[in-house]
Amino acid sequence: MHRTPFFTTAVLVCALRICPAGEPLLEQDVLPILRKHCMGCHGGLKQEAQLDLRTLPGLLRGGESGPSVMAGQPDQSPLWKLVASGEMPQEKTPLSHKDRQTIRDWIAAGLPTFATRHAAFDDPLLARGSRHEPPQVAQVIDRHITGQLQVQGLKPAAVADDAEFLRRVFLDLTGRVPQSDQAAAFLDDPAPDKRGKLIDTLLASPEFGQQFGRTWRDWICPPELPSDMNSGRQPIQQARALGDWFSKRFAEGDSWDRIVREILSVKGEIKTQPQMIFFGLVGQDAKVTPDGSTRSVASLFMGVQLQCAQCHDDPYRDWAQRDFWSLAAFFRNVKGDFKKIDEQPGEGRITIPRSAFRNAGQQVPIGFLKGAQPDAAQKKTWRPVFLDWLTSKDNPFFARAFANRLWFQLFSRGIVNPVDDLRALNPPSHPGLLQLLSNEFADSGYDVKHLVRCVCNSQAYQRSSRLTVGTPKLTVDRQLQRFGRAPVRVMTADMLFESLKRVYGDPQLDLRAVDQKDGNTSGESAAVGDAYLEFHRKFGTNEGDATDFTHGIPQMLTFINHPRLLQGSRGFDEFLKAHPQTTPQRAVEWLYLATLSRRPTGDELAEATAYVMATDQPADAYQDVLWMLVNRSEFICVR
Repeated sequence: MHRTPFFTTAVLVCALRICPAGEPLLEQDVLPILRKHCMGCHGGLKQEAQLDLRTLPGLLRGGESGPSVMAGQPDQSPLWKLVASGEMPQEKTPLSHKDRQTIRDWIAAGLPTFATRHAAFDDPLLARGSRHEPPQVAQVIDRHITGQLQVQGLKPAAVADDAEFLRRVFLDLTGRVPQSDQAAAFLDDPAPDKRGKLIDTLLASPEFGQQFGRTWRDWICPPELPSDMNSGRQPIQQARALGDWFSKRFAEGDSWDRIVREILSVKGEIKTQPQMIFFGLVGQDAKVTPDGSTRSVASLFMGVQLQCAQCHDDPYRDWAQRDFWSLAAFFRNVKGDFKKIDEQPGEGRITIPRSAFRNAGQQVPIGFLKGAQPDAAQKKTWRPVFLDWLTSKDNPFFARAFANRLWFQLFSRGIVNPVDDLRALNPPSHPGLLQLLSNEFADSGYDVKHLVRCVCNSQAYQRSSRLTVGTPKLTVDRQLQRFGRAPVRVMTADMLFESLKRVYGDPQLDLRAVDQKDGNTSGESAAVGDAYLEFHRKFGTNEGDATDFTHGIPQMLTFINHPRLLQGSRGFDEFLKAHPQTTPQRAVEWLYLATLSRRPTGDELAEATAYVMATDQPADAYQDVLWMLVNRSEFICVR
């Protein structure tokens, strides 16, 4: 039995009374000041006077002279006394008046944290233990989002119209725009449940697997693939094979725990197991290393940044060097490169290498992150033990990491941001929402399509990105931070390439610079790869922020001048052959539906039609209209 979702104005008022919105919070207001000015001497790397300022327990525990802060009593708190007198921090430039006031106000307010202010939002609102229907989960997602917006005094943006939703969901779930007839069919469908049906259709398509496969391939593969030290060759084809492997897994509906197990337990040769490349990619010089495996496994599958703890206790997070190497011990006996992997049984211990900044030569027993330590004296292969812990429904990281990453993929911002920095002092913007998604994901058996279906059916996902005249930028920014408005994103290179292929009806689309005389690539940077690789290099986007418009003159010149984009669409030619009596108005409408997934406005239709009818070469005019449409920001962006 699940509990009925409950969220009332009374609860929201309660949240406000717990901690007024204007009071500073430890995580977002105080810790940034301490990190910048104080943790170099009182953090994880150095703790002068035994004082650790990284966490609230550390602040309360204090150092040699006792607690550093006393709730509600700034004048009795040693931290404030030292800041007020200018003795701390020991820098030439003292803290600004604003920073000093923030620290004083925080102590005077009783040391409030994000959790105390948002206590009313900690409840996921659906009981754990059973899988729920997607519309029910979507409704509760919206309760969390709406509740937080109300507390912030914000109104959400309107729900997107059918055309905006259609294009967004096609790009997010299949990585390409819809075909003209698909767009027309959806826009003309009067059924009230057509959005949910479209989501189901796209999730059942092989293109869904391809889109998510490419996404996870790019998250795993570094921007520059490692080279074989002898030949200098890069595993380009193997990296693509990894994307294809992911694609098949996602399309067939494999559970996330099974996918991760197949990656992290792999042995043998890459010829039959493309996922084997993972360990070589994250190692060093294309070789498997326990530290490289640990950093990437923690980041990708646990949502945790452990890299600083490799050499010493993290100065700014509550991760110790021992935490890192205890986890690395699980991968100590994994040997090989991106072609072959082997693992022999061994004891569960690892020696900190000389490359570490501190404690080189010290032996560390195997252990789960902030958890139990198995019997390190046993001789066995340890990866299965780690995977049993990692994929357990009770694991505090696994489900949360995927749920947060999926949210980031669809909203350009994680509920925890950065997306791989899950920890107490970097709390989620919507605690109950992240817990809801994590619970639902685990209780569904780590069903990826189920979680995607739940999120995409929510109004939060279906909100518009369009602005109303006069909306202040600050309001828009706050709406985006609280997921009350859809962000405007730049298409990834794969989205753009696949969409252009579809629009131009050309699966072999090649936009490289080519010398027409001999067919060789030419230009300032001669292509060294195939059409796909070169397109990816030119049109790659900011992986950490899809709202960052990274295109410039090279990209613009390609779109404006490349001969292939001036030749017209084979798909449009086929449409004209199938409809020889079509009118200019209908032809223009086809072009708009094929590119922008909407019909032209009255003015747009009149202008384009007049342009076509004013020439005795309508084919060239239609090519011009198509060129105009793909060169619009509306085409290159996900709205």
